[in-house]
Amino acid sequence: MIFTVPKDSRKLYRLVLVLLIFISIRAMAQGPSFTEPAASITLNDAIRFALLNSPQLEAFEWDIRAAEARTLQASLRPNPELGVEIEDIRLSRGPRSSTRTRSLGGSFDNANGYTPSVGWEREHEPGARSGFAESEITITISQLIELGGKRAKRIAAGERGREVVLWDYESARANLILAVATSFFEVLAAQENVTLQDELTGLAEDVVRSTDLRLRAGQISPLEQNRAEAALALTRINLDRAERQLGAARFSIVATWGNTEPVFTEAVGQFDSVDAVPALEVLRSEVYDNPDIVKWASEIALREANLRLQRAQRIVDPTLEIGFRSTGLESSNSRGFGAGSDGAFGWSESNSEYDRDRDNRFVVGFSLPLPLFDRNQGNITEAEHMISKAASERREAEVVVATQLAQNRELTLAAYEEVMALRKEILPLTGTTLSKTQIGYEQGKFSYLNVLDAQRTLFEARSNYLDALRRYHVAAVTIQRLTGRALQDWRHVDEDMGEENAKQQQEPAIKAATEEDEK
Repeated sequence: MIFTVPKDSRKLYRLVLVLLIFISIRAMAQGPSFTEPAASITLNDAIRFALLNSPQLEAFEWDIRAAEARTLQASLRPNPELGVEIEDIRLSRGPRSSTRTRSLGGSFDNANGYTPSVGWEREHEPGARSGFAESEITITISQLIELGGKRAKRIAAGERGREVVLWDYESARANLILAVATSFFEVLAAQENVTLQDELTGLAEDVVRSTDLRLRAGQISPLEQNRAEAALALTRINLDRAERQLGAARFSIVATWGNTEPVFTEAVGQFDSVDAVPALEVLRSEVYDNPDIVKWASEIALREANLRLQRAQRIVDPTLEIGFRSTGLESSNSRGFGAGSDGAFGWSESNSEYDRDRDNRFVVGFSLPLPLFDRNQGNITEAEHMISKAASERREAEVVVATQLAQNRELTLAAYEEVMALRKEILPLTGTTLSKTQIGYEQGKFSYLNVLDAQRTLFEARSNYLDALRRYHVAAVTIQRLTGRALQDWRHVDEDMGEENAKQQQEPAIKAATEEDEK
């Protein structure tokens, strides 16, 4: 059966609200209320410690803030550009202009006839000065004008990306709750196993004392005494191994809330409490709260928003430019002298000046890319393919969840049936058998092998019982993770914790105000 994710935006808004409350609680969390106690802890305590102190969730919160920063960046408009251009900067003084003129001619009149004339003239004009005197300076401000609603589409894509990160954060919280619950039941199972091994060690010690008395009375051979002592040594080894396993389980659970050394002394819980397993159809109807499935609605919305953004990118954006241009005006002067055949000598000097030093003008322009080759075809096609891929990935996630749900239900059901069979039939029978065998052994009716066999049967039955309980609880909490019930059960706890922590934050201020009023 494939699940279809309902597109209900209210669920997302509720998730965002809960996560914001939870992050605020983590920010305010301090003091002994959130410190691991040096006594017993319950499953609720363990989950609370992990949710408030997990390094993994603490690191994940920065991903949420980074997503918010990306949304902020997407909302920003392009920066204007300042351009400065200086032309005609002379590195040295300009070339000097020199003009030479020679003339040969004459004039004719009735009185004097033809009169020849010879003339010579030379004119000098200095070159322009070096530096910025005649340079042209242009200062412009240009602004890219985004068309096609690109900014709004970037913001929409950023918001969808933030929603995906929030769902990933929700999945991380669900995985953390699963890890804590699994580790907690491992600790409970290890504690029960230590108790069992301790009881078996006590039974073995009683048998050794009984065989010692019977050996002294000459009722048994030393061989049976050796067997009893060997069995006692073996049970002590098993007890030591069980204690080591308990220590490893304790280290595993405290790691979920960031500790490296266990502080608590005992895990307290109803380890032998089991409930009937719901039908598979009932469980499948609850998977819509699983963040691994629900997040695909936001993931597909993100990819669709990216496609709209990429389509908008093919619309070219003009750049408008407005500026100011100033050109230096250089005054000029020239000098000349000359002589003629009549003996006359002449000298001249001329100056030309502008009424101002620079010529100032406004500059207006625009540029527009020509979409001849690049029309963002590749990015648009990629975005379309990613949307198609999302449908397949969502279907894969639904199949994985459906398969894991069915598998864990079968595991839970098998463990539940095994627990009930052991509890109702096998454990009472093996316990009665061992008790009667021990009485018969003390009376000489049974051999030590009968006692040893009864002990081994009881040990195997109780070990199987503990293992079945462990497997039941692990599979059951995995089902809660797959259906999303674990998160639903803990959202109200987050809010209660926030109210309790806020009350603790207010108590010092209330106390100080009361004392001030009394004064």
